Amino acid sequence: MDAFDKALAIAQRTGDLALEMRTLAHSSNVDYWHLHLEETIAKGLRAIELAERTDDQLSEVAARFWVGIALLNKGRSKEGQHHAAAILSEAEGLRGHYWLATAFWLNELASRYEGDWQAAREFNRRGLLMSPSDARLLVTRMALEYETGNVDEGNEYMEGLVETLRLVTSGPRYDYASAALKIPVVARITGDMDRLHIAEDAAKTVLSAESATPFITRYARWGLALIAVIRGDVELAKEHYPALQSSAGTQLDGLNGDRVLGLVAQTIGEFEKATEHFENALAFCREAGYRPELAWSYHDYAETLLEHQGPGDLSKAILLLEEARSISTDLGMPPLMARVAALQEKAASLPERAPAYPDGLTQREVEVLRLIASGKTDREIAEELFIGVRTVSTHVGNILNKTNSANRTEAASYANQQGLV
Repeated sequence: MDAFDKALAIAQRTGDLALEMRTLAHSSNVDYWHLHLEETIAKGLRAIELAERTDDQLSEVAARFWVGIALLNKGRSKEGQHHAAAILSEAEGLRGHYWLATAFWLNELASRYEGDWQAAREFNRRGLLMSPSDARLLVTRMALEYETGNVDEGNEYMEGLVETLRLVTSGPRYDYASAALKIPVVARITGDMDRLHIAEDAAKTVLSAESATPFITRYARWGLALIAVIRGDVELAKEHYPALQSSAGTQLDGLNGDRVLGLVAQTIGEFEKATEHFENALAFCREAGYRPELAWSYHDYAETLLEHQGPGDLSKAILLLEEARSISTDLGMPPLMARVAALQEKAASLPERAPAYPDGLTQREVEVLRLIASGKTDREIAEELFIGVRTVSTHVGNILNKTNSANRTEAASYANQQGLV
């Protein structure tokens, strides 16, 4: 980055727009691999702006790709789709298959995130025609087929991915990182754990390499975290949970970071943290329009509530499962539909427990209310409870509604009257 900064200074001092554009495009690439997504977007957009005044189609295509995928990962889906569509027409004018296959892959991601399986399959098919052994295209198609209940097709792409791993040099590569993540994702969908050892070995290969970038490391950590969830391995989940905190508010290859955090927190027995992560996952996916991941977040949240069985958990879980059933049925996701049906059957057999706190307040809301009564601000509450300020604001709003309080002073008075402080 220091070298890029020097190159950028030279370009701006000499008025060399072509050099400035190339530097920004390459720099945005490095930013992405180090998970500096906002910097990726800012530099890439500037490079695209300069494209109108230079003749460097390759740099423009590269910049659009990094901007597009960073926007999708930040949940800014409409902006990401715009760049995905633009890169497709631009990449067709370049020689070689790499960038055209990349353009198809980006458009596949944008379609798959929204649950448009037909469009995603077509983009993937065209991409594989360009690059048949491209791990990016193999793993996304593999996950898509399993997600939509096409097990035989999913198995074919799984074998293609495993064969690719045999042919490439092991190390902190995308091939290995994607296997580390997507094989556990598939196991979570299908319940088949036979290939988890492949993912585990791939993840360890990535994490043991000093040259692994933060982006590649995140893939591996998410993969091991999901393996911990699937196996119920509390110690492994505890090992990776702290490092996963930076995953909040992001999407990676179709998987939401807050949902991963929720699953891991639930595995280690941190129920309150798990519910906060799931609430954040729901908010992210709703805002972005990422319906498949939203459906899974509803399911996983409901599953956690049914396991906890606290006051009010059953009624909320029933509502969440209905949302998951509606989306998974609408999109055609048989494996998730089956899991939802099983949880609905379980929910129907459980009795509802009476609330432990007055007016339906949850344990976390009572914790927040006590801190409100002590005079703390939202930011101070967030720091004390290790949660986000936005999450605190949501809790405060719920508390005011449930206690019929007009402001924090009335809420504090309520807390004293109810003996909650």
